[in-house]
Amino acid sequence: MATYNISLADLRQDIAGLIPAGLVLSWNGQEKTSARHEQLLAPFRKRGTLVSTDSAGLSTLTQRYSLAQVMKLVSEPKEVLHAYGTAIGGEAIGIWAADNSQMFFEEEIAPSRIVAQMLAAQERVKALRVQVGIGIHSCECYRVGGGLFGEGADFIEAIAEDETSGGEIVLSGAVLERLPGGLRDAARVREDLRGHGALWSLKDFPGRVEAVEGGNPHYPTPFDAAFFQRLRSMSVEELGKEAFPEYRKTRTVVFVKVKHTPREFLLDSFTDMSLIDLSVRRIASSHGADVVKSNGTLAIVLFEEGREAVAFARDIIEGHRALGVEAHVGVARGEVYLFPLANGEREIAGNPVNVASKLAEDSGLEGVLVERSVSLGGLERDGVPFQLTLSRVELTGHRFAV
Repeated sequence: MATYNISLADLRQDIAGLIPAGLVLSWNGQEKTSARHEQLLAPFRKRGTLVSTDSAGLSTLTQRYSLAQVMKLVSEPKEVLHAYGTAIGGEAIGIWAADNSQMFFEEEIAPSRIVAQMLAAQERVKALRVQVGIGIHSCECYRVGGGLFGEGADFIEAIAEDETSGGEIVLSGAVLERLPGGLRDAARVREDLRGHGALWSLKDFPGRVEAVEGGNPHYPTPFDAAFFQRLRSMSVEELGKEAFPEYRKTRTVVFVKVKHTPREFLLDSFTDMSLIDLSVRRIASSHGADVVKSNGTLAIVLFEEGREAVAFARDIIEGHRALGVEAHVGVARGEVYLFPLANGEREIAGNPVNVASKLAEDSGLEGVLVERSVSLGGLERDGVPFQLTLSRVELTGHRFAV
C-alpha cells in the first residue's frame, strides 16, 4: 500500500472545506487552553432551538419506487417543514440531503411557537406517503462553515435519526419547561430513552395550536433548481416514466464513514475532520477517483470499476488507521443521479448510495463490505460472503479484511 503522510502543514486556506483551515491552524499554532478555545470559538457561538428531522422507511421505499419517485416522496415533507419553520424565522441549516433536515431558531423565538409550528407541520405531513420524526432541543452550539456543532447539536440530531418514529416530536427538558400547560400535559415521558436524559414525546396532539402556514417550500435542496421544479410539478406516476438522462449515471459508489475519537475540545475534533478530509482526497486522487463529497466525517467517492473501488477502500481504512481513527466502508453499484449545485459543488442520490451507507454505518462489520451489485472480476475469491438484513432490506456480498 502507498504511504500518505498528512499533517497540519498541508492545510491551506484555499483548500478549506466545511471547517475553515485558518481556525484549525490558529488553534494548533499555540498552547491549547480552555480560555483560548472559548476565545477562538466566541464569534461562532449561538444560542437557540434546534429542530432535527428524519424520514421513516426510506430503505423500503427504494425497493418499490424509481429514484425520481423516491426523491419526490422524500421531498414533500421537507417542503412542509421548511414552510412552517421559516414562517416564524427559522433558518435551514446545510443542504437537506437524503431524508434528514435541520433548522435553527434564534433564542428570541419562543420554543412554544416552534413546537406549535412543528405540530401543525406534522398534521400536514400526515396526508403524505412519507412520515417524519422530529427532535427539538434548546441549547448553545457553534455555527461553523454552514453547519451546527457542539454536544447539543449532535445530541438532538442523533435522537431524531435513531429514536423517533413517523409523526412523533421528541422534546428535551429545555424545551418542555418553556411550553404552556396544555402542551406539557400532552407530552409523555420516553422511558426507553432514560439513558439519553429526560425526553418527552408529542404525537397526535388533540388540542388546537396557533401556527403560521408559511409559503416558502424551497428548502436547501441536494439538486438544482430545474430538477426541483420538475419534481414538484410532476406526479409520482409521471416521475416513474421519466428517465432524467442529463443527471443519470451508472457508477460504483464507495461510502466512507469515520468513527471519531471523542475529544475534550471541539477544535481538536475540527482538526481531525480537516486532516481526514485531506487524507480522503489525496488517496482518491491517487486512485483516479471522483470525490462527490468529503467532510471529515463521511465521504462519497465514485468509480467505474469494482476492483479499483476495493483497492481505494483498503487504502482508506489503512490511511485512517495511521491517523488514529477507524473508517467503515460500504461499496455498491447502480444508477445514481449527479446534480450540479449553484456553489460549484455536486450532490448525489440513488439506491447505491443508500446501500453503501447502510453497509458502512449499520452493519457492525469491519473491513470493506462490497454488495453483490459490484462486479469484482474474480476478486470475490479473496473475500468472505455476508448476508445481512438492514432496515428490512436483505443485503448480500463479500467482505474484505484490511
